Amino acid sequence: MYIDAHTHVWFKEVLPQNFPSPGYTFKPFSLQDVIKEMDEANIDYIVIIAYSSRIVWNTKEDFAINTIKFLKDYKNRFSVVGGVEVEKLSKEEAKFWIEKQYEAGVSGFKIHPVHSWIKPNAYREEEGGIENLRILYEFAEDNNLPVIIHTGTSSFSMSRNKYGDPIFLDDIAVDFPKLKIVMAHMGRPNWISTAFQLCRIRNNIYAEISSIPPKKLLEYIPRLEILKDKLIYGSDVGGPGVKGLRENLYEFLSLNISDETKKLATSINPRIYKTLA
Repeated sequence: MYIDAHTHVWFKEVLPQNFPSPGYTFKPFSLQDVIKEMDEANIDYIVIIAYSSRIVWNTKEDFAINTIKFLKDYKNRFSVVGGVEVEKLSKEEAKFWIEKQYEAGVSGFKIHPVHSWIKPNAYREEEGGIENLRILYEFAEDNNLPVIIHTGTSSFSMSRNKYGDPIFLDDIAVDFPKLKIVMAHMGRPNWISTAFQLCRIRNNIYAEISSIPPKKLLEYIPRLEILKDKLIYGSDVGGPGVKGLRENLYEFLSLNISDETKKLATSINPRIYKTLA
């Protein structure tokens, strides 16, 4: 059985009515169609990235909590990653929503620096002193939840790609040594070498390969198998240009890498994200 540890499988029943265009053609998913495709591909469960949304989408509803409620009858097939607007909320609001999402059952939190326009190490005084970031990292560390951090560029019009440099994760790895840090997208395409080296030297940084087309993966990261013990497979399905859950997985499994690496990346290492069950 396989796990897809990074998807944007968002359902029509959960998205707010005023959901804005994400900058590309996005069609909300059907729950039954997703379950069918997962069964056909022998996918045990998938991780849904449920962005912080109250301010961005001008709604009082929490996207992560609503997604969890919607999936209540399929708790063993899904994992939901939440997040809060650390750069916009008061300290009290940030604590409130972090705790509410945790109580609802999120399996981790997501930071998206290029969209939030903040460095992921901005909790440090010399980087801006955003206390809400420290609060989130401490909470995740104390409760054994991973934090997934976008690295690499984004083509969305409002993105500020200078914040996508993975070097900023080095501070987090040092300051929060027990925190599981998932480096999403491995800094592609600009910072692959930095991402690779950080994953090698920092025990708590995981190498997550979503949105890198599997057929290009070994071109981007020729020594991929060195990272096998911390390699996490994810597709980024729902994102621009990404193929389906089944097709993306099969392309990864067809790579000329060891069966051990494939198993670790798709079946073992992603279990740092727990299901809702």
